[in-house]
Amino acid sequence: MTSEAITRVVIAGARAGVEPGATARRAGGPEALLHATARRLDRLGVPAGFQAELRRARSADVAAYLRELAESGTACATVADPTYPAALRDLADPPLAVFLHGAAGVPPPERGTVAIVGARRPTDAGLRLARRLGAFAAGSGLAVVSGMALGIDGAAHAGALDAGGLTVAVLGCGTDIAYPRSHRGLYGRIAEHGLVVSEYPPGTAPAPWRFPARNRLIAALAATLVVVEARARSGALITADHALDLGRDVVAVPGAAGASSAAGTNGLIKAGAGLVEDEADLAAWLGVDPPPAPPPPADPIAQAVLERLSGRPAYADDVAEAARMGPGSTAALLSRLEIDGWVARDAAGRYTLARSWTQRGGQPSTATGR
Repeated sequence: MTSEAITRVVIAGARAGVEPGATARRAGGPEALLHATARRLDRLGVPAGFQAELRRARSADVAAYLRELAESGTACATVADPTYPAALRDLADPPLAVFLHGAAGVPPPERGTVAIVGARRPTDAGLRLARRLGAFAAGSGLAVVSGMALGIDGAAHAGALDAGGLTVAVLGCGTDIAYPRSHRGLYGRIAEHGLVVSEYPPGTAPAPWRFPARNRLIAALAATLVVVEARARSGALITADHALDLGRDVVAVPGAAGASSAAGTNGLIKAGAGLVEDEADLAAWLGVDPPPAPPPPADPIAQAVLERLSGRPAYADDVAEAARMGPGSTAALLSRLEIDGWVARDAAGRYTLARSWTQRGGQPSTATGR
C-alpha cells in the first residue's frame, strides 16, 4: 500500500462525494480498488460516479495536488505515512488520510491529549467549566481536542487558547471551512496557534452524517475524554462510546438530578465513568499536578453567602435574605463569585457551591459542588 495510491483514491472519493475507506477495505486495499476492473467495481457496488473518478485518478497529478495543499497551509498524511497520527491506527476503520491545517511546526496529536466535548446548548455553568478545564489541561502541557461545535466544544478550545496551549479541532468538513459560521473567529485562532484536522479533503462541505463519523477521531486522539454536559441522546455520548471501545478513559461532569442537560453525563457516571467536578479532579485523571487551592474570599459577606450555600442550593432571593442584602447587591456578588469559580447555577436556576472551601477559622465545607 503506497501513499501515492492512497492519495489517488482519496482524491477520487472527494470528487465523487463519497468516503472511500470502506470501499477500499472491501476491495482489498486502495491499490486494488484503484486498479480494479469495471466488472469488479460493479460487484463491489461502487457507484458509477466514483468509478469514473477512480479512472481519472489513475492519471492524476498527485504531486501538483499536494503542492496546492501545501500552498494553502495544509498537509495530507496517508495511513502509509510516518506523519499519520498513530492514535488513529487504533480505530477499526482508520481514515485513509487526514488533512492537517494550522500553525507551522505543530505536530499531529498523539495519545497524550485530553478531549473535552458536550452539549451544543449548554448551561452557563457548563460553558464556564469547559473553558476552565480546557485552560487547565492546556496549561499543564496537554493538547486539548474537540470538535469546534457550538457550546462546550468551543468553550474548551477557547480555554486552551486563553492559556497559551495547544488545541486541536477535528472537523466534519474540509479543513478550509469554518463551521459553524459563528465560530469563524475561533477557527482563525486555532489555525494560527493550533491544528485543524479532518479526514475530508479541503472543499468538502459539512453534512449531518459526517459529524458522528468525525467523533470517532476525537475519541481516538484522546487519552482521556471529558464529557461536560450531554442530554440522553447526544453526539457527545457517541464519542464516549467510541472512546470506551478504544480503551480510553471516560470521565463526566455530574449535573442536577432530573435535569435534561445532564441526563447523558449522569448516565455515564452510573455506568462507571469517572466523576470530574473541577480542575483538581481532572488533574488526578490526567496524572498532572493539581492547581493550587484558591484562597477563600476575604469579604465576610461573600463568606456568609458561601456558608449559606454549603447546606443546600438556594435561589438569589434566599441568598439576599440570608446575607441581608438588596437584590442588586446580591446579584453583583453572586456574579463575582460565579466568575471566580466559587458558585454555579443549576438547571433550576438555584445557586450552589462550585468547589469546596474552608471558612477562615472554621471547618472545611462538605459540599460536593454540584
